[in-house]
This record gives sequence, C-alpha cells and structure tokens, in this order.
Amino acid sequence: MLYRILFSTALLSTSVLAAQADNPHAAYLAPKAAQAPLLDIERRGDGWLLVGDRGTVLQGDGQKWQQAASPLSVMLTSVTFADEQRGWAVGHDVTVLATSDGGQSWQIQQNLPNKDKPLLDVLALDGNEAIAVGAYGLFYRSTDGGRSWREEFHDELLFEEDREYLNELKAEDEALYLDERSAILPHFNRIKRLANGDLFLLGEMGFMARSSDNGHHWEKLEEIYFGSFMDLVELAPGHLLAVGLRGNAFRTDNGGLDWRPVETGIQSTINSGIALEDGRVVLVANGGVLLSSDDQGQSFTSKVLLKGEDLVAVAPAGEGSLLIVGSNGANLYPLAE
Repeated sequence: MLYRILFSTALLSTSVLAAQADNPHAAYLAPKAAQAPLLDIERRGDGWLLVGDRGTVLQGDGQKWQQAASPLSVMLTSVTFADEQRGWAVGHDVTVLATSDGGQSWQIQQNLPNKDKPLLDVLALDGNEAIAVGAYGLFYRSTDGGRSWREEFHDELLFEEDREYLNELKAEDEALYLDERSAILPHFNRIKRLANGDLFLLGEMGFMARSSDNGHHWEKLEEIYFGSFMDLVELAPGHLLAVGLRGNAFRTDNGGLDWRPVETGIQSTINSGIALEDGRVVLVANGGVLLSSDDQGQSFTSKVLLKGEDLVAVAPAGEGSLLIVGSNGANLYPLAE
C-alpha cells in the first residue's frame, strides 16, 4: 500500500495521485497550487503551512496562499516545527527538507531515491532532535538539528514470529538477513507525542507501540485489530482515540492498556482527527466524509463534504470553521453547531 503501489499507506488511495510520478527536480511554482493534492497542515503564527503533491509547500491564512520554493518535487507527506523558525518536511524517496526561516525557504537534508520508500510522518522533539518514520519500518532520527539523519532499527517492534525468523536467518546468511530486515517491519504511518511526553507509533496490521524515552526504546502493544491505524487523537490525559481503515476507531481511557471499538457508521478510511478546545472531536475520511463528536469520541455523526474526494488532515481555523486538506487541495468549512 505504498504510493507507487498506492498513494501512501498513511494517507490517500486516490487513483489520480497514485498515477503521478515523483521527479528529482525543484517543485514547480503552480498558480493553482492550493487546489493540488495536499497532505498535512502545521499552524504557523496567524496562518498555516501546508505540504503535498510534487513538493508543494504553501503558507497562508486559509483564504489566500503563497507557494514557497521547494528544492524537490517529490510528494511531501508530513511537516513539523520545533519552534517558530525551525521545521522539517518529509516525503517520498526518504526525503527530509528543512527550514530555518519559518517555511519561507527549504533545503535538502536527505534524499535517497534508491531506497524507493516514503517517509510518512515526522515529529520534532526539540530544536535539535526529530524523528521521521515511514514505509517498511523506516525510522530515522536526527540529534543535530537535521544536519545528519541516522537510521534506527528497533528489534522490540517486531512481531515475535518475525524476530525468530530473523534470528535464524542471521546465523545462516548475513546479507540476506540485512535485506529481509529492511522490509520486515510494518509501515509506520504516524508518530505522535502525548501531553505527558510519551510517544505513540502507529501503523499497519494493527501495529501500535509506546515509548517513554523519546523513542529510544519501545513497548509494542497487543493488536486490537488487524487493519492499519492512520492517526491517534489525544482527547484528554489517558484518553485516546485510534482511527484507521474502513471506518475503524478504538478508544482507551487508561492510556492504552485497554481499548474498545467506537461505532463511526462509515466504511471509509479515517485519515486523521483533532480534539477541539470545546471538547468536540473531528475526524476526516476518504469519500469526502467529516465525522464529529460532542461526547469526547464516544459516538459520531457523519456528513459528506465533498463526495468522491479524500480528506486527509484537519485543523481548527477559528470563528467556527475548519481547514481541511486532501485530494482537492485546501478548503475552509464551517463547523456546524
């Protein structure tokens, strides 16, 4: 389910996007870039920064957008900022771009087209340390502000049968062992930091893991379903909502020790969600579906905003509105009372 095979395990499955090919050249400054497929949102001061298809980086207030020059035209899947100036965007070809001026300009820190894999999410821990994760267990860390990125392999994230297989293989054929190890982990779709500082890592095949030391060591959680998780919403300390394929959602009220399914009433993939300051929860899904809850994710109502489009990321836009990005670009929508 990679883009190249699909669009991106963590995000869309739109055939239009899947047909487009990345190239190593600088992103084209397009007059209608805000209508291009977009995948992530980051709040910047009084506005937002968006990333997406063909290296697109946009800044604006929700009504007007300005495209920033991007040194690569690869699909950008996620963006994060450590502070007002320093941030990273990641994407296909294990690409990492960096900015030190709040997103006005971007520089290549890593681009590995020979790996032919996408990074799907990035999290800034502070101004010096960040983690980027992606397909087939890609896990990169920088501890020097992005000047270098070190790939990590966390044995504790393996399924037990895979660990046994690798141990046997290592004793027989070191080269084959390394080759198998590079693709044996599930796709890591999302890495999130909770209010208490813990990290959660979510991916395909029901994969979830938790870390209390900034991702240096992980505790793999028991699988509660066998589809992909796409996002994790922190509702309140200890109260979490995990969402994924075919409308699946699961809630925990004890920090992840126990989970119970939440009925969403849809069959579309839920790509991401947010908890609003007033306690409401909003999820966005493929098929143009918006889900909302006014009881902290206990139950949801749904409506179709854009039939046939995929809604990928959402952010509160003030004055009772939401900024939503996806296969049809960036749009503001009223949040119904």
